Amino acid sequence: MLLTMFFFRRLARTLSHSLRLKVSLGILLPLLIILGILTVWEYQRLQNVMLNNLSLLASQAGQVIEDNLRQQMVVSDFDAVQKLLDSIGESGDFRALYLLDTSGEVIFAPQGRDVGLHLNNQAPDCQACHQLPAPARKTSVVVTTATGERVFRSMNPIENSPECSTCHDPSQRLIGLLLIDISTTSLEASLSQSLRQNLLWWGLIILVVILIVNLALHFLVLKRLDNFNAGIQSLSAGQLPPQISDAQPDEIGGLAQAFNSMAQQIETRRAENLALADHLRRQSDQRGELLGRLIRAQEDERKRIARELHDDLGQALSGLALQFESIRRFITSEPKQAVAQLARAKELVSYAIQQMYNLILALRPSILDDLGLAVAVRNYAEQTLTGAGISYELDASGLAERLPAEVEISLYRAFQEAINNIVRHSRATHVSIRLGKSDHTFTGEIADDGQGFDLDAIQLDGADPRGLGLLGMQERITQCGGQMHTISSPGKGTHIMIQIPLQDKSDGG
Repeated sequence: MLLTMFFFRRLARTLSHSLRLKVSLGILLPLLIILGILTVWEYQRLQNVMLNNLSLLASQAGQVIEDNLRQQMVVSDFDAVQKLLDSIGESGDFRALYLLDTSGEVIFAPQGRDVGLHLNNQAPDCQACHQLPAPARKTSVVVTTATGERVFRSMNPIENSPECSTCHDPSQRLIGLLLIDISTTSLEASLSQSLRQNLLWWGLIILVVILIVNLALHFLVLKRLDNFNAGIQSLSAGQLPPQISDAQPDEIGGLAQAFNSMAQQIETRRAENLALADHLRRQSDQRGELLGRLIRAQEDERKRIARELHDDLGQALSGLALQFESIRRFITSEPKQAVAQLARAKELVSYAIQQMYNLILALRPSILDDLGLAVAVRNYAEQTLTGAGISYELDASGLAERLPAEVEISLYRAFQEAINNIVRHSRATHVSIRLGKSDHTFTGEIADDGQGFDLDAIQLDGADPRGLGLLGMQERITQCGGQMHTISSPGKGTHIMIQIPLQDKSDGG
């Protein structure tokens, strides 16, 4: 039992991993069913044919024997009757050849065997006929004797006739029964031999069919599928598989074309992913560099503020303290000198106020909070560009209302960086600035007629400040949900376009 379970488990495991075995079983099982049905049908057909022939033979033999017996018995030549039965009984196929009277007693038999034997119609081998009503009983049937042998039994009733009335009562319809048992051993042996031959031929046919199918399956399907297996393994290993050269216009050929297309798409996507990963890595490096630059700029700004507080405002306040001390000494003894010192102190206070104003303006332009983006950008452009000898024009007619504070400061810093880059690097003579708002979207542009630059060649690794400046502007605009596009080429100036979507105030913004 355990061995059988192990065999079936092993077969199931092998079947699940072998397409060849699955196809072979898929062909073998229907063949076995069809050939089995054909074999059983053929066996039964031959058996029926042989039984019919045997029935005909028994019927003819019985008729011949009956005719001869009737002739001999008419002349009361009972020795001739016995000789006839002895002659027929010499055949090895006749198991019984009895002439019975109406009571079922054997009155003649080959060699006189079983004469006087009274046959019981209640015997098991007689039930095939006697269990049926008399009209439905057959004259021939295959039965199994008490010895276990199968025989073909033929029962030929002997009817009364005028020539028999001298010995038999004329009122009797039957005067006897001729019972013939012919062995079916030779018949069944012949059928078994035929069955074995048929099974052998069917087995050979199945083996040949399986062999041909497997050869065809190997060359037409499996060998071609091996290319797919190798290609899929290459893909799983991260390698581009070679093109599958299968030009046959069938399903596998179409699958090969689809696989080649898929592999090419995968390679294209992989190259795109590698490029995207490299781009993201560079962006990460750029952001890291930008963060470092911002931190350094923050520290530099703190140093500048500290230096300006110390050098300018500190010295002004120190000078103011000295002036107040001089005024205190001269206010009673030399009033004129005290008045002069007081005027000097006033100048120092004015200077300190101006320095404080410039410092505050550098940190956070109050004009941006008070008057908005357009005025702040115009003011910064006036101070920076005009001071550098660069003319400019600013069109803010499309910006009739204030923007959100976080958007205004991001835009101001972006335009501030753009103006600074123009002054430092562009060698421009004229700058055009446009600010506007339409369909809940801010649009801004700044363009110069300077020397421009190659966008693809610009370095964003910290060595080129223009690159980091543009990256910083891009980061500010992106944080507001907007987009920035830069158009530039050597000798053709630079054009920067900015778009930021704005929330509609009617939507609760």
